This record gives sequence, C-alpha cells and structure tokens, in this order.
Amino acid sequence: MIVSLVYASRSVVPCDDARFAPNIRTIRECTELQNIRTGITGFLFYFDNKFVQIIEGDFDNVADLYKRIRRDERHTACRIIEFREIDHRNFDEHAMENSMDFIVRNHAELHVKMGFLNKFIGESVPGAIRLSDLLYSVAQEIQMKPSFPRLPAAGRLLAGETAPLI
Repeated sequence: MIVSLVYASRSVVPCDDARFAPNIRTIRECTELQNIRTGITGFLFYFDNKFVQIIEGDFDNVADLYKRIRRDERHTACRIIEFREIDHRNFDEHAMENSMDFIVRNHAELHVKMGFLNKFIGESVPGAIRLSDLLYSVAQEIQMKPSFPRLPAAGRLLAGETAPLI
C-alpha cells in the first residue's frame, strides 16, 4: 500500500540564521540515499519558519521515517496534517532532494507563495479545499520553474550499489 503523509513543524533555526542553509544541506545529505533505499518520495516546503513536507511510500517506511523526523531536534511542534492511501506517487525520486536545494536558494519566494497556507496549517476548515491538494499544486508549479534543479543530485546510487545504513 502506497501512502501519503503531510506534516508541519516549526524550524528551530530561522532562514535568516547562518546555520539555516547548512542545516538543509545536512538533512539532504543524510536522507538522500536512505529515501532511495526505502522508496520514499515527496516534497519539502519551508516558509514562515515552518517546514511542511509531503512524504510518499510504503506504509511501514513512511511510518518509520516519520518516527525519525519527530525525534529530529532541528524542529519542534511536529504534527500530522493528513495521512491517506494514494493510487500513485505524485513525485519522482529526485523531487525531495531537489526541493531542499530550491529552498536554500529561494526561501523568500516560497514565503510569499506559501504565506496564504499558514491559516490552514493551524486549523481545519470544514468544506475547504484540502491542504494537501494546495501543496501538490504549489509543488508542481515550483518544479516547472527554470530555477528548480533538473538533474539528479550527486551521490545517487549506481546500478548494483547499496546505500549505507543511517
């Protein structure tokens, strides 16, 4: 069963802090091979000092990843916004890492684009459009931008290689 989990959390390090970009790069480096090995795909957003992430994959792998995410001290107030079974993946294996690269270079644009979603992250609004649908829409738009990375990131596994356990 393929599932999608959307969560939000508050970053401990604000985007204007000198530690922000290195933190994102560290997250990327630690998760890239692990996500490929476990079949995790998705997209990471950052705005208004919040992380919002869509995670797709096998139920057990998504659940294990979310447990590790909750223990990560680079953010607080981690909570699930949506969890559901999906028919197909919405992101390829490169989207998660490429979205992290995009965040480092374009967090100001994301802040403007995503600002209107802020009110939905803290509350449920009956009859409103699902937050995940808005996130998928924005993620698709971002991926079409010329500034979004197009090539697979360095460090991908070659045929026959195995990822180190993290």
